[in-house]
Amino acid sequence: MASLSLRHISKRYGATQVLDGIDLDIRDGEFLTLVGPSGCGKSTLLRIIAGLDHADAGEVCIDGLAVDALAPKARDVAMVFQSYALYPYMSVAQNMALPLSMRRLSAWQRLPVLGRWVSGSASARRQIDAEVAEVAGALGLSGLLARRPAQLSGGQRQRVALGRAMVRHPKVFLMDEPLSNLDAKLRVETRAEIADLHRRLATTFVYVTHDQVEAMTMSDRVALMMDGRLLQLAPPQEIYDDPLDLRVAEFIGTPRINTLAAVVMARGLRVAGIDWPVSVGAQSGEGCTAAVRAEHWRLGPVSSPDDCGLRGRVRHLEALGGETLVHVDIADQARPVVARVEPQRARGLTIGESIDLCASASFVLVFDLAGRRVRPSTAAPRAQAGFAHA
Repeated sequence: MASLSLRHISKRYGATQVLDGIDLDIRDGEFLTLVGPSGCGKSTLLRIIAGLDHADAGEVCIDGLAVDALAPKARDVAMVFQSYALYPYMSVAQNMALPLSMRRLSAWQRLPVLGRWVSGSASARRQIDAEVAEVAGALGLSGLLARRPAQLSGGQRQRVALGRAMVRHPKVFLMDEPLSNLDAKLRVETRAEIADLHRRLATTFVYVTHDQVEAMTMSDRVALMMDGRLLQLAPPQEIYDDPLDLRVAEFIGTPRINTLAAVVMARGLRVAGIDWPVSVGAQSGEGCTAAVRAEHWRLGPVSSPDDCGLRGRVRHLEALGGETLVHVDIADQARPVVARVEPQRARGLTIGESIDLCASASFVLVFDLAGRRVRPSTAAPRAQAGFAHA
């Protein structure tokens, strides 16, 4: 196991700033996921950690030692690629054994036929075969060792790629979108396998993905990147509940968080002509964005002085079995509000129907016009239950 530290990592390709001063500390044995949209720099950062690319500025340290001058093979890290990178003419066993063969066998010992007769070759190969068999058993690949990659499913190939990394017992596992080539069902299964593998190995994992579900379900902490910068580093639930930037709030969560144009008033916020009991530390009259997640809306009028209400018309209904997404058009708002409700509560709603929505003020997140989180100030004065119209 090993800790990993990145200090002021910057990288530019021509006029494009790919990474802009990344600072990141990854704990010993932690599963950390780098997540963000395509092109945000997360894969470049992973390649810099592996030594496959070099930063223009900054430092990579493993267990407190700078490794920037070391070749990839000297860093004691193992990388699992999106494309699996398996040799098609080798068997599963040969693919998994390759890192050990390259480290432990001389050039003469690696020769296909003559190498077996070189002194020390037989005992070294037996040890390698035993280690491969042990890892294959842990990954459920014991019955597939004689097959070639073309004879395997996508999930099996991914496990072979993981096994090839595992046999080395590296200090750090680096994974670059390893599930992106799998179908949806297999992604769920393999996601659980990787999380379980991390628990069993207790080794440091750095995982890159653009899939927020992978980041939320597998990680100890999530590092969310955009435009070459680290926007927030926190446990998954904290990222979801307490985003520090509007871009973070909009990226994490399905459906996307509802955002509404708002104005700061003396008694709270005014949204779509309705006063909300949400007090923030900003001057009256300033514009801002109020954000509420879909599951925090309830159908019906406000029932408490701490509720925030809206009125609108049903635009669309998405029945998803265990839940229904209700899309509601709100006056003077650019996008409809989406509420996630139980199917029985949405039964009977019709397109074009006028309905009320409400949410507790404690669930309202506020961001300034630059997208920075604005924290609540002192509690807003309580109004009578019901809507206060402008």
